[in-house]
Amino acid sequence: MTHHPSAGRYFILGFVTICAIILTDQYTKWLVIEAILRPDGPTGGDFINWITTQQKIEFFSNERENFKTIVLTPFLSIVMVWNQGISFGLLSTGSQSVTLALIALSLMISILMILWLALTNRKIVAFPLSLIIGGALANVIDRVRFGAVIDFIDFHNGKYHWPAFNAADSFIVLGAMILMCVTLFGKKDNI
Repeated sequence: MTHHPSAGRYFILGFVTICAIILTDQYTKWLVIEAILRPDGPTGGDFINWITTQQKIEFFSNERENFKTIVLTPFLSIVMVWNQGISFGLLSTGSQSVTLALIALSLMISILMILWLALTNRKIVAFPLSLIIGGALANVIDRVRFGAVIDFIDFHNGKYHWPAFNAADSFIVLGAMILMCVTLFGKKDNI
């Protein structure tokens, strides 16, 4: 992370990308919960009201515990999963201290990546950093609002299921893959 006069020139673009990812992730979660999987059909509640209301899991499990499952293909379904662990359900204990630790860890890593984003002069680095930061912050928003992350994409083969995930997880994985390729195969300077 060598500092150059043009360092940080992609920061604004990265910030816009981060905001777009957070908005996309939160919108897809609202769409899935409120418009697609609700047992009684859509309530007509708008996205802005949903995103600005803090509800813990208990509200959803007590009031709407029977979300539908939508089978899209023989290997893809839309489901409702509350993930209290990290991506793909790892470390899911249900403990509030684990939730707080995951929020703190996600925020720490995001801050370090934001600093990296502010120092890089390479678009090929700024873009994947923005994907990772946006995805991580979108999941932090869920943890703060609900105490868990909303996961809804379910790939499966018969009775074998890949852990459910969401758009934020997809952005994180895509960003990490691009960043790994850039690190392994790209120019070694100015990363």
